[in-house]
Amino acid sequence: MSNSAVPASLSHADADARLGGALSAVFEGAGASPGYAEVLFFDGDLTLDGDFLTAVNELRGADAEGDVELIVVTGDLTVNGPIALYDDRPGLYVGGRTEAETLEGGEAEIHIHDGAFTHLVHGYYNHGSLVTGIIETPWVIDFDHHMEVCAQGARWVDNYGDADDADFAVGDSIVEAFVPEVVDAEDGCLDVDAFLDRLQAGLPVLRPGARSAIESAGDEVSRALADRVEHLDLTGRKLRAFPAEVLRMPWLRTLILDGNPIGELPEALGTLIRLEHLSVRHCELTALPESVGDLAALRVLCVAGNRTPDGDAVEFTLPAAVGRLTALEELDISYLSVTTDTTTTQWDLPEVTRFVLPDTFGGLVALRKLVADVTDVVFPDSAHGLTGIEDVSMAHGSLRTFPEAVTTFPNLRRLDLSGNFFETVPDSLLRLTRLEELDLGGSLGLVRDPLPDLGRLPALRVLGFSGHSNRFSAPEPGHIFLRELFAMELTGLEELRIDRWRRNTKRHKPKPEHFAGIGTFRRLRTVDMSSNELKDLPADFDTLPDLTVVDLRHNLLPQAVRDRITAAHPTTRIDFQS
Repeated sequence: MSNSAVPASLSHADADARLGGALSAVFEGAGASPGYAEVLFFDGDLTLDGDFLTAVNELRGADAEGDVELIVVTGDLTVNGPIALYDDRPGLYVGGRTEAETLEGGEAEIHIHDGAFTHLVHGYYNHGSLVTGIIETPWVIDFDHHMEVCAQGARWVDNYGDADDADFAVGDSIVEAFVPEVVDAEDGCLDVDAFLDRLQAGLPVLRPGARSAIESAGDEVSRALADRVEHLDLTGRKLRAFPAEVLRMPWLRTLILDGNPIGELPEALGTLIRLEHLSVRHCELTALPESVGDLAALRVLCVAGNRTPDGDAVEFTLPAAVGRLTALEELDISYLSVTTDTTTTQWDLPEVTRFVLPDTFGGLVALRKLVADVTDVVFPDSAHGLTGIEDVSMAHGSLRTFPEAVTTFPNLRRLDLSGNFFETVPDSLLRLTRLEELDLGGSLGLVRDPLPDLGRLPALRVLGFSGHSNRFSAPEPGHIFLRELFAMELTGLEELRIDRWRRNTKRHKPKPEHFAGIGTFRRLRTVDMSSNELKDLPADFDTLPDLTVVDLRHNLLPQAVRDRITAAHPTTRIDFQS
């Protein structure tokens, strides 16, 4: 039974025009093949009894031809029953408010505005979409569906296993929280039909005392407050906002909120004046509050990986107030560059935004370790000459220009610049006379000038010199760099990684003579020569006296060569796996 609006059959173009282009704006299929050729158009409010689709078909009558492709209600839609659209047709658009017992989508495209659903909203499978305004419902269940649902106060169930912010997720979370009558124990997920049956019958679906991840986190914070806990780790607890009770814990020394989509930190964070360790990795932040500068005791700050829910990076920035953190020893700003294009050069290398450190960065006089992997950092002039920095990692970024600022850190002992796209490696690198570990692996494909003589780094013990980075389609470096390397006097070198120097053509495959000279590195203990497709090793490899571990996997060494190498190094652990 229905009342109010009377259906009209319109072409998609006519319906879209009457709605000012709203249909083509919200539906992927609209306006493109296969699209929606015909629209069942209700101009005004519509009230239906029973199942939505069944009631609509009754309104069309027995003589109606063809299947409904898209249903449009320009006003409010009230259904005294479920809205369940699991097939790809019809889609649904509601211009006003929608109320029903359930809203369930499968392969159909559903777009509504505000609404209320008595029992649940369910998105099943990944071919359709379900988009809402602000709605009220006690449960949202997602099975690998495109869902843009704003349901504050609802409990979210990830029934597939790919959502980071659900209250309950596939596996132990669902099995332990829900009554067995609604659980598929084998797959660790909800039986949605059984779940809905119990809701409609007014029966409980949760076990007594069951708590969602967010609720459990709230309980933990309350206990921590009562017990005056100094170290609080809430990693991956599905928090969607900063837990306010934490601000009542001025004694807190460690706060870890990694993996919670909290979006922002409160300005009152600066009241936690005893905080020594703050970690907010993967929290969808775009900035830190200025009050972070008030955390005078802070020694470790981790802000890596702040990205949007779809995995894109957001343009995260550090405030100038960070420069007041004079006790800070470790800073992690990894995964913060934003990729803007991946096809702008002949090598299809990515174009990314640079992460510009604030001019006040030089105030971090105690900084010892900087981690900026997959972040293309721009150092301010104030950073030059920082004496405390001993460890810098800027691996797997998209740097074309060598970061000269790092060569001004006089006490640097470890530098990882692997997986970048440098066009030159400057002689200024040789200023780092205390450098013990250096990794340039996978960063030499675009270099055309000779390398600086690394033998002039007197403290160097560990060198990463891998060939290919396996990232994008950057060119592989020429074997001339191997000849340059083995002509250097690296008398203190103990570990050498020279893997993945295979070239893409037979003409340029590495040969044993490219590695000749390795025997002059007399202190070598660990060597990685894997994935070079070598059929032999240079003779002077057999003369190395102190080898303990050698990785020769994924080469083409015949058994006779293996036997010779084993005999030359009888106590060495050698991996010949092919």
